[in-house]
Amino acid sequence: MESTKLHTRGDGGTRLMNHLGALAVVLIISAMLGHTGSAEAEDGDVSPPKKKPVAKDTSKRDESTPPAIEGAGAIEVLPPVEVTAPRLLGGQASGQGEGAITATRNFVSVQDLPNSVSILTGDDVRLRRAARSLSDSLQGLPGVLVQKTGPLQHSPFIRGFTGYQNLMLVDGIRLNNSTFRAGPNQYWSTVDPFSLRRVEVVRGPHSVLYGSDAIGGTVNAIPWRRESFRRGTHWNGGVYTRYASAEDAVFGRVEVEGNHNNLGWAGGITTKRYGNITSGGGLLPGTGGVEEYDADLRLDLRLSRSWTLTGAYQRVRQFDAPRTERTVDSVPFHGTSVGSELRRDFDQERDLAYVKLAFDGGSRRLPVSRGHVAVSYHRQSEERDRLRTGDRRDVQGFDVSQLGLQAQMVSASRLGTWTYGAEWYHDSVDSFRRDSVGGVPGTPRIQGPIGDDASYDLLGVYVQNQIRRGRWEWIAGARFTYAAASADRVDNQAVAGTDPSTPGNVISVDNDWTNVVGSLRSIYHVSKRWNLYGGLSQGFRTPSLHDLTALDETSAVETPAPGLDPEKYVSFELGVKTEQDRIRGGISGWYTLLEDSIIRSPTGTLIGGTPEVRKDNIGDGYVWGVDLEWAWEFRRCWTWFGTLSYMDGEVDQFDAAGVLKLRPLSRMKPLSVWTGLRFEPRRGRFWAQADVEISDREDRLSLRDETDTRRIPPGGTPGWTVANLRAGYRFNRHASLSLALENITDENYRIHGSGQNEPGRSFVFALDLDF
Repeated sequence: MESTKLHTRGDGGTRLMNHLGALAVVLIISAMLGHTGSAEAEDGDVSPPKKKPVAKDTSKRDESTPPAIEGAGAIEVLPPVEVTAPRLLGGQASGQGEGAITATRNFVSVQDLPNSVSILTGDDVRLRRAARSLSDSLQGLPGVLVQKTGPLQHSPFIRGFTGYQNLMLVDGIRLNNSTFRAGPNQYWSTVDPFSLRRVEVVRGPHSVLYGSDAIGGTVNAIPWRRESFRRGTHWNGGVYTRYASAEDAVFGRVEVEGNHNNLGWAGGITTKRYGNITSGGGLLPGTGGVEEYDADLRLDLRLSRSWTLTGAYQRVRQFDAPRTERTVDSVPFHGTSVGSELRRDFDQERDLAYVKLAFDGGSRRLPVSRGHVAVSYHRQSEERDRLRTGDRRDVQGFDVSQLGLQAQMVSASRLGTWTYGAEWYHDSVDSFRRDSVGGVPGTPRIQGPIGDDASYDLLGVYVQNQIRRGRWEWIAGARFTYAAASADRVDNQAVAGTDPSTPGNVISVDNDWTNVVGSLRSIYHVSKRWNLYGGLSQGFRTPSLHDLTALDETSAVETPAPGLDPEKYVSFELGVKTEQDRIRGGISGWYTLLEDSIIRSPTGTLIGGTPEVRKDNIGDGYVWGVDLEWAWEFRRCWTWFGTLSYMDGEVDQFDAAGVLKLRPLSRMKPLSVWTGLRFEPRRGRFWAQADVEISDREDRLSLRDETDTRRIPPGGTPGWTVANLRAGYRFNRHASLSLALENITDENYRIHGSGQNEPGRSFVFALDLDF
């Protein structure tokens, strides 16, 4: 088995700090600095400090009313924090205040985090944004661009990175696995946004706490759970529906929650149906006919005041999601080319089951004040059905089963608050492809889109120390990772054909890697209203099975590249935050260095009309940017809010002649502004806002972008301006209505790097009922 250790190259180009040296530095600094109190909550399970219970039953979406618990042995929940500063998206703060778990694995106020963080509540997703998908709900956040290729194929770019260079968590459990593709992919669309209590977005590398893939950003989708516990048996339920006219899309969800003494439950069923999109330029045929069915259930058993046992299950089924830009139904946009296939549809399935045992001792006398252990089983499968001219059809896909184990502890000491733990994820992968012409089976295939009979292991051990001295707070951490990839059936490109019976045509791939990264971040409390923050964070990504064994055609043709090494990153950030009675905002500047990134460069060859690419660890370069957000209540009930993002970057790439060139990063977010005015009494039932999204022209194209003529117009993507009107009314604590008129001017536009145009003028209706 080949063993490859991460190292800093001694030749020219970007140099990253030595990983072992970083580990020593952060541990020495942690030991030298002062003392801080215990952490606030467990990862994925918000458990703030104790307070007397409020004897009132609440439904899970009533975020303005304190959750209540009664009865011996029940665990109490902190009532909402009174936040007077206006939120970017409006409305009250979440049920536990504007805090986040993901950034430090402990519940900390966003204002007091040395990170750039955004919080979306369930109300934001369901009503204020009425988003069609989890990715769509992130549109407009600082540093985020949401690329779209189809109704269920949305891929966020966070600070210049997408796909497997961003990490998606579901209640602290990895959604990412070794089959994820480079560039935009659709897997985040398998998380039902209407089943979520909150979404936390942490920008920048976070590999110390979460390991491989956490480069551009880490997003944690935290499901709804029962918050109110009373003696006896109690039930609540709800119905949610959404309709969008320009998508001809209808969503519906039925929910139920309740408790029997200390056992609580929350679950629901969601259905979605998409019709053809009508853009500002007219009907987009072949973009509809998509159906999705989701289900989820969560059980929380309060074993005592200190112990909680959680069991949860999620199920997602998506059918006939099209990649229309690859087909003859595609509509040209400013010179984009038309596809040649008759059909390219995707089916996706995802099942997640996990059990978590959490402990909250609540006492500094114990060596471990808080912790959890969790076991998870995650299954994802994908099938692509492609029909080409001449009655040629191929069906390919894969099935990956992932077993996960994780343990985390929090200990308070004289040297600070220590958060430490270990994680292990094991993937088992089967891959297939079946070809036929006129219904007659073709030559057998060795593998599908990735190597067959494959496995992948990802083991990590991490430690973090949080300390405070005067107005300074420091967070230092380090992580050791071991990764191993194996595939028994991979097509040998040195032998012609795909028949497995051909001698030498089947090879195996075996690689393993080790890695150590560190981070050091700090926040300086200038006053109660102003904070300065910054730091340095290393990131890494080990090659996935898709990197090593892909034999696939998406926007480019890829072939196996078994000799790849891990990617390495280091990011610097400096920012300021403020939270006052009538204003909240922040600005951050960041700079990320890339080393050994796996770059897909065009070879100049077309295979079936699609550009072929090569994969190499040549990606030395940089990307930097500025993110700004604000919400200012300049008059009583009136708020001016907005975000602004700008980024730029370059990375080494091979041109078609094999010459190394420094060219722009692929699909960078252009200069973008989202801003508007909102009318909303702080204690009223009605809100209304007018907002506008502005995106500059993007003509900074990578070499691969220039060959992606079906998604990116020649010379770049035109800029656009879109105006929207939104309003909502809360009839009572059981009924809320949201109405929107999106794209008022019927602009015909496309988000940079996307495969389809956005909907034109659209009426969006959302209704949320509790009982």
